[in-house]
Amino acid sequence: MKTAGLKKSFEEFFGDGKEPEVYRAPGRVNLIGEHTDYNNGLVFPIAINLSMYGLFRPTNKDKIRVYSENLDKFEEIRLANISQRGDNWTDYVRGVLSGLESQSETISGFDLYLRSEIPVGSGLSSSAALEVVTAVGTIMTLDLDKVEDLDLIDLCQKAENDFVGANTGIMDQYASYLGREGAGLLIDTSEPSHKLVDLGLDGYELLVIDTTVSHTHGNNEYNRRRRECERAVNAINETTEGEELRSLSDVASEELDGILPKLEEKLAKRLEHVVRENERVEKAAGFFQKGRIKEVGELFYASHASLRDLYEVSSPELDFLIEFARTEGIPGARMTGGGFGGSTIHLVPEGQADEYLENASQEFEKEFGITPGSFPVSPSDGAKFQN
Repeated sequence: MKTAGLKKSFEEFFGDGKEPEVYRAPGRVNLIGEHTDYNNGLVFPIAINLSMYGLFRPTNKDKIRVYSENLDKFEEIRLANISQRGDNWTDYVRGVLSGLESQSETISGFDLYLRSEIPVGSGLSSSAALEVVTAVGTIMTLDLDKVEDLDLIDLCQKAENDFVGANTGIMDQYASYLGREGAGLLIDTSEPSHKLVDLGLDGYELLVIDTTVSHTHGNNEYNRRRRECERAVNAINETTEGEELRSLSDVASEELDGILPKLEEKLAKRLEHVVRENERVEKAAGFFQKGRIKEVGELFYASHASLRDLYEVSSPELDFLIEFARTEGIPGARMTGGGFGGSTIHLVPEGQADEYLENASQEFEKEFGITPGSFPVSPSDGAKFQN
C-alpha cells in the first residue's frame, strides 16, 4: 500500500502538523496446527500480504486520539486512564499501552490513524495485527526502550488475554511480528521458539476463502475448549503415574491407547486431536520444504476432519467448502483459525484459482445465500516501519 494516500487521510482527519510515521503489521494464515498453540504444541503459520497500517504522530496532549478508518470510529484514551478498559474496539490498543506502561515506560500523547486490509472476523488475526502495529509504532514514535522480540510478542498476547478477554495462544502475534517472505514459521509454543521453513509452492498458490460467517457463540466455545483441555490434563495427571503433564502436547502418540479409555469421551476427543495435530504439523513442514504438496494436502484434509469430529469447532459453511474442494480434486483444504465460521485455506494449482473460486462461490451461494470473500495470500515479512 502506498503511504502517500494514508498520510493524506491522516492529515485530513487530525489536521496539519508533523508528518506521521507509518508502520504495518500483517495478518496471518495458519497453514496447519489448529488449537495446539495454547496446548504448548506445534503450529505452522505464515504472515500474509494483507496488513494493518498505523500512522503515528506525537502530540503534547494528555491523551491518545485513535481513529479506525474501517470502523469509522474515533476514541480518546486519557493518559491517566490507560489501564482502564473502554469496553470497545480500543481495548486492543489500551491493552498494549497498559503493558508498555507497566514496564516503567512513560506513555505520552500521540495521534493514531488505523487502516486495515484484513477482513475482520475472517480468522486472519486482524486483532493480533492491531496489537503488534500498536506496540511497534508506539515504541518507535515515543522512543521507548527496545523490547526483545519474545517480550513484545508476549506483551501483545497478554493484551488480548488479560485486557480484551480472548483466551488466545501466542501464535497470531508471533507470526505477525516475525513472519518472513517466502517462509512459514514452525513454532514450538512450549518454549517458545521457531524455525523458518522455505515453502516449496512451485506450481501452486494459497487461496483463502472466507465464509463471511462468524457464529456468535464462537468466543465462548473457544474459551470452553481451553478449559476442556485443562480438565483433560488434570484428569490424566490424576489417573496416570509418572511425571506430571503440563499440557496435552506432553502426551506421546504411543501413549494414547492407554490414556484415551480413562477419559470422558469429550476430553478424549480433545486429547486425540491435539496429539495427532502436532504430528501433522511436523510432517507438513517437512513436506512443504521438499515441495511435496500432495502429501501436504492430505494432511490438510485430515486436520480439518479432526477439527470437525474431535475438536468440534467447524461449521456447516466451513465443511461445505472443504467437501467442495475434495470433489473438485483440489490437493488440500482445511479450516484455518479458531473455527465456528471464518476462513478456509486451499492449495490450488497455479492458473486454476479464478475458475475454482468462481465455481466454489456459485455453489456456496446456492447453499447458504451468501457470497464468500476470497483472496490469494502469500508468505510476507512481519511488522515493520513503512515510510
